[in-house]
Amino acid sequence: MSLLRSWWWLVIAPLFSLVIFRESLGTWFFKDDFAWLGLGLSIHDFPSLLDALFAPKAQGTIRPLSDRLPFLLGYWLFGLDARPFRVFVLTVHSINLMLLAWLVYRWTSSRVAAVAAAIIWTAHSSIAQPLSWTSSMNQVLWPTCILAAFHARELGRKAREWLFFILGFGVLELNVVYPALVLARYPERWRSTLPLFAASGVYTVFHRWVTPPNTNPLYVMDFRPASILETLWKYLQMSMGSFRPDFKPELADFLLGCTIIAVTGFLVGVALERDRLMLFGLSWFLICLGPVLLLRQHISDYYLAVPSAGLGIAFGLAFARRPRLLALPVIAYLAGSLVVSREITHYNRHESNLARNLILGVKQAVALHPDKIILLAGITTDQFWGTVVDDPFRLLPGAKVYLVPGSEKSINAHPELGDPALSILPASAARLALANNQAIVYSAGATPLRNVTNFYRVIAAQEWGNGLANIVDVGQPLLAPQLGSGWENIDHGFRWMGPTAEVTLGGPGNELFVECYRAKNEPRQDLVKLDIYSGPSLLGSLTVPRQDNFVGKLLIPPHLAALPSLLLRLTVTPPVVTPDDGRSLGLAFGKIGRRVTVP
Repeated sequence: MSLLRSWWWLVIAPLFSLVIFRESLGTWFFKDDFAWLGLGLSIHDFPSLLDALFAPKAQGTIRPLSDRLPFLLGYWLFGLDARPFRVFVLTVHSINLMLLAWLVYRWTSSRVAAVAAAIIWTAHSSIAQPLSWTSSMNQVLWPTCILAAFHARELGRKAREWLFFILGFGVLELNVVYPALVLARYPERWRSTLPLFAASGVYTVFHRWVTPPNTNPLYVMDFRPASILETLWKYLQMSMGSFRPDFKPELADFLLGCTIIAVTGFLVGVALERDRLMLFGLSWFLICLGPVLLLRQHISDYYLAVPSAGLGIAFGLAFARRPRLLALPVIAYLAGSLVVSREITHYNRHESNLARNLILGVKQAVALHPDKIILLAGITTDQFWGTVVDDPFRLLPGAKVYLVPGSEKSINAHPELGDPALSILPASAARLALANNQAIVYSAGATPLRNVTNFYRVIAAQEWGNGLANIVDVGQPLLAPQLGSGWENIDHGFRWMGPTAEVTLGGPGNELFVECYRAKNEPRQDLVKLDIYSGPSLLGSLTVPRQDNFVGKLLIPPHLAALPSLLLRLTVTPPVVTPDDGRSLGLAFGKIGRRVTVP
């Protein structure tokens, strides 16, 4: 009971956070969530489990404790029920708030400073994203590691500090900055930080060694000083959590006014106090933000979630020292920040509800029409890039879902994110499926989904010709007529080829791409060569590593790019011989296609 009387104030910030983010508890899955939820579908044995947990994915990230294990366990235990995810993330964030409050109290002996620091942190609008979008939960799990490590250092528990420090690398690669945070807080103990810096250095070298080069333009690092300063300025504009240049125009004046009052008041408070701990808070902000300043093309709110804890430390202490002076700035800060936080949470919930309505509607359609192809019409740009692009329908047993031909016309192109054509059933196949009563068409623009099959049967007969598909899903029986010799039967949605196989693609198209797969435990060398011929001419060769989803691309010569059809011969060296039946196999394929690209 005495312990409760002494530490009851630690729950003030978590309760405050629960009140302002209660709407996040009703948020479902959307965007990248579906890619991580489907991670378990690739696990068949222990090697594939290790691959799912530790293989570099998503721009070369290795985050087994944030992007991998929580999704694997959560989906295994709860399926598509998002509530346990939401409760878990909010609970961890509450622990973070209590850890931060405990540290500030330890450093200042002020409960007011401790509570104010935690409230200012959780009120920051950057917190709204990781609390209402499951894929960004690493921004909640990482501060648990560094705050717990600080907690252990304060208590003199070196082994525990190292435990949480090492665990942090499994959550987020930005954990390399922890030694710099320790040095900023305890500069007189710089010798004790040397082993920590060494560990961060080893991890950095290891990470760069095992991850492939990043080719996504959004994540290309820009080391130019002018670029770094420009990016820093953009984050500073968002750093108080209330000024958002791209936010609702009707709130621009209100948010700008809140920012001016809050920034002016806080800076005056810090300048008057000249406190070392306040400077540490500002250092925390810059140190945690530093690595992402190199990502000029990928500026995101949630990158401020952990740096903003430093603002909580600095400004919470400033408020505790001069409450009368800073009462109005704190009110302005909370007013602006909470408005933005509410809008972000509301937007994420709205987007996730759209995803839930679509996916659960398709689930019901699959139950009503088992073994039939589900074609979706009316998919919007937001629906595609927010839901469909990561193929969430593979999470529904027995689902065979495509978009109707022509859907790409209503979807804005984002080549850096994906290709809508990969989700569309070719016109000839869709026409055949409808004619043979093998497909059902649903309008995705309605809630619930509406069966519009009869309407599309007429469109299919009039507009969807019998031309060759330029993208062939070899695991789709309707496209089998475009496969030549050398192919095995369909196996779990894909086909194995023999040492040599043929496929005919429609056109035009100046780029050829292939999706192929290799088992981790297959008994042949690490690299396999795939040669692709058009007649006697070699279009190019691809080296296929051991991985579940390899996508290779080749340019098609101009004299072949304009042809309406292209017969390809695929040859694999060396093939693999199956031990059970002695078959000689090359690679397992998903899609093979050609498309027009702009140089």
